[in-house]
Amino acid sequence: MLANSIKNQTAQIFQNIEILLDAVPENEFDTIKGGYKTWRHFYHLIHSLDKNFIDPGSYIEPIFHKNNLNRIDIKDENVLTKNEIKEYYEYVKDKIDEYIKKLNDEILAEEICFNKMQITKLELILAQLRHIFYHVGYLHCCIKIEKGGTPEYIGLY
Repeated sequence: MLANSIKNQTAQIFQNIEILLDAVPENEFDTIKGGYKTWRHFYHLIHSLDKNFIDPGSYIEPIFHKNNLNRIDIKDENVLTKNEIKEYYEYVKDKIDEYIKKLNDEILAEEICFNKMQITKLELILAQLRHIFYHVGYLHCCIKIEKGGTPEYIGLY
């Protein structure tokens, strides 16, 4: 039962990420939104899903990752294009979709170590969904201030 709720909420967050990706044109990916480079917002939230949704203890960085690339507050010469972000997103989405197909309530109750804390896999997933929804809302707010309207938001309605 809990596993189905996780599947539904994960599908919802993926829909919202895709709407945001479509809402931001390629030529705005290296611009500032809310004080940070737009591409860094997207990379940060996708990287967080990649690293922390399944098993942070056995995570391996993507080949193209560089130190601090996932930090939105770093200003350096790195730039990822919208296409690179979308390709990475598709990879992460597919990986997570495969994982959640196998989820059941027993797996969700399993404990893992995260940042020196013992938590359940359910807690880890909920923390990631909460983190991603924060960033989706942040980007919605930035777009609202900048353009006067927000992209569609998919909720429980």
